[in-house]
Amino acid sequence: MKAQLACIPCIMNQAFRAAKAATKNKKLIREVLNKVGEEVKYIDLKKCTPPEAAIPIYQIVTDVTGVEDPYKNAKREHIKEALTLYPLMIEKVEQSKNPLKEAVKIATIGNAIDLGSRFDKIDITKEFERIENSLFYLDEFDAFEEKIEKEKEILYLADNAGETVFDRPLIELLAKRNKKIYYAVKEKPIINDTTRLDAELSGIKEEIISTGSGVAGTILNYCSKEFVNFFAKATFIIAKGQGNYESLSSKRAPIFFLFKAKCKPIAMETGFRVGTMLLIKSKYFR
Repeated sequence: MKAQLACIPCIMNQAFRAAKAATKNKKLIREVLNKVGEEVKYIDLKKCTPPEAAIPIYQIVTDVTGVEDPYKNAKREHIKEALTLYPLMIEKVEQSKNPLKEAVKIATIGNAIDLGSRFDKIDITKEFERIENSLFYLDEFDAFEEKIEKEKEILYLADNAGETVFDRPLIELLAKRNKKIYYAVKEKPIINDTTRLDAELSGIKEEIISTGSGVAGTILNYCSKEFVNFFAKATFIIAKGQGNYESLSSKRAPIFFLFKAKCKPIAMETGFRVGTMLLIKSKYFR
């Protein structure tokens, strides 16, 4: 999807929060905002996705503050807290009448852990407790399950650190069904997106691969040639998070997106109100 006018203030807010996470020096924070304010003038809303629009913004934060991973500590805290909930996640899946659907719901609720959205702090335990009362759109679950039955290999595009633990019940259930899972992570830190270390700390045991990218979402032009070729050959892709939806929703690829709609542009794009937990196919699903 293309970036919208509403993405501009969102980008400014992201820069402010990232700068605050990187430094307490108010002069540096102001410098970040000044430079970002200049940069946003050049964003071409007709040509880029929201993650593409934000690329220079996070580079400015790094250049000004000297900090490449502002959310490093937050990511570790999210992973640690999520791991305390892991036994309860597994219990819910095992006791469910439909374990696969329950695992999908748990994976999706984990997408609330997003420092790139409007929240500075997230109560992971509280978000998890809301799972039974959350608004889910799972009308395409039958197609999702049917696709799983047909495929032997699944490319799973990770999103945020901490959310990685919420991915485990679904990944582990698929592995028990003899599916080969490739868990794709970022090559280097960007916001609180998952890196190889984050995935390992979260207890991911399936094969971890790198997109070769250090930008939000999965923007294929910024991924390694090896990953782009792997992506092109994939016959079933599960993509977690709003950033992956924003960057891949128009691709002709066999993608199912799992994410929480977090802003009005996404609500307008998908037709679902903000806060809805979604399982939907790419527009040109093949």
